[in-house]
Amino acid sequence: MNITFACPECEHTSRIAVERDTIVACPGCTWRQATAARVSADEPLSECLVCGCKELFIRKNFSQRIGVAVVVLAATSSAVAWAYYMWYTAYGILFAAALLDLYLYFTVGNLLQCYRCNAEYRGLPHLDDHAAFSLETHEKYRQQAIRLAKTQAVQSKGA
Repeated sequence: MNITFACPECEHTSRIAVERDTIVACPGCTWRQATAARVSADEPLSECLVCGCKELFIRKNFSQRIGVAVVVLAATSSAVAWAYYMWYTAYGILFAAALLDLYLYFTVGNLLQCYRCNAEYRGLPHLDDHAAFSLETHEKYRQQAIRLAKTQAVQSKGA
């Protein structure tokens, strides 16, 4: 299993391999966290190894930026073909984009992601035991981060 995470202290993004009795550590600073009792090949991961959040979700192991770029390119190309009255070409471009999306859906694997710190876990057993993305849970953690940032800003002004 490997983890891609942003360090809670220095915000340096790292990808490290984690086994049962290793320590999650940032190569950019001195932050460390033990993982001993929480990683098991027999059970699904129950909490984030970086922040301790118990709410995790699965998503496709594919860059969202590349996915959006493919959609924008297909839509733009199709619109240009449509503007030049090349209807079959316009529909062909959209059909090709849909086929590419279908191919990627069935061939690209999943990863596990933390709602709070966005740490990504790859190569886990029992990945399907986790739920898919929930907008309600995501919004809860987003609002919590906003409130925390406002509180820290007020405290730093007062100090």
